Amino acid sequence: MVELADTGSSAPGATRTALAYGAVYLIWGSTYLAIKLVSQHGAFVMAGTRFLTAGSLLLGFAWLKGDCRRSDFSARSWMSAAIVGFCLMLLGNGGVAIATKSVDSGLVALMTAITPLWLVGLDSMMHRTHQRPGPLVWLGIAMGIAGVVVLKFGDFGGAAAVSTIGVLVMLVATLGWAMGSVWSKRPGGAHSPVVATAMQMLAGGAVLVAASFPKEWIAGDEWSLVQSNPADLATWLWWAYLVVFGSLCGFTAYIWLLRNQPAARVATYAYVNPLVAIALGWLLLSEPIGLRTFVAAGLMLGGVAVIQLAKGRKLIFTRAPIAAE
Repeated sequence: MVELADTGSSAPGATRTALAYGAVYLIWGSTYLAIKLVSQHGAFVMAGTRFLTAGSLLLGFAWLKGDCRRSDFSARSWMSAAIVGFCLMLLGNGGVAIATKSVDSGLVALMTAITPLWLVGLDSMMHRTHQRPGPLVWLGIAMGIAGVVVLKFGDFGGAAAVSTIGVLVMLVATLGWAMGSVWSKRPGGAHSPVVATAMQMLAGGAVLVAASFPKEWIAGDEWSLVQSNPADLATWLWWAYLVVFGSLCGFTAYIWLLRNQPAARVATYAYVNPLVAIALGWLLLSEPIGLRTFVAAGLMLGGVAVIQLAKGRKLIFTRAPIAAE
């Protein structure tokens, strides 16, 4: 697990920040396939149990370290955790799990590039002390989206081959993820990022499990799948991978970054994740990488660099103040 302690009023070190970005950039890029495989056995059930397990482990870790305070578990703290968990886990992660059933995983990765558009706009509205996104930030976002389009355009054919419902689900998922990300920076949660993240996972996991019952009644693809298509050993290994790496490492690092970095900078993970997926395909499955891939990589990483330079004042990982602190 990426151990990210509460930094208080001091600025986090460049090494710790770089490790957190590395976790979000690299680990999350490898989770699309895992989510797709696990979701075949009940999307909300498997995701809900994943976050309940990860949240319990993370809270136990925080308790052993002595990071838990009685005030962390107030009604206000649980309300804040429930809002973030609803947006990130149910709308965001749950939406991705549903979309991968009807939309090519590459297109799902493409549509995550919409997240920075929501994130930058919502962050500017909710945290008024932030500088509004300038032309360079919007240029970086445009470069990132253009890079993902170049990378994936040839993979999914014409618009007729794309599920309309899947696209709409991903639009809601990216908006929900952006809303939860911005809300997580507001005051009212636990004092420690680790405790706050554990509470958000527990709340989000509970919401997902609760939502699995009406989803089962409407679509018949949750608990009935658990019974008719039980998960095998390989599926449970993928599920464990999502618990340990996707949640404990990646999600913890993401929440910590939101507390210590500008939202537009954190959102650049949406541009790097598809690159990671392509690289893993090349390494593990010998999938070819052509000129189009290099052009897309240049656009996406160039967009990341532009946003970093636009938002940073001294160094690439310099901390910027946020109103929620």
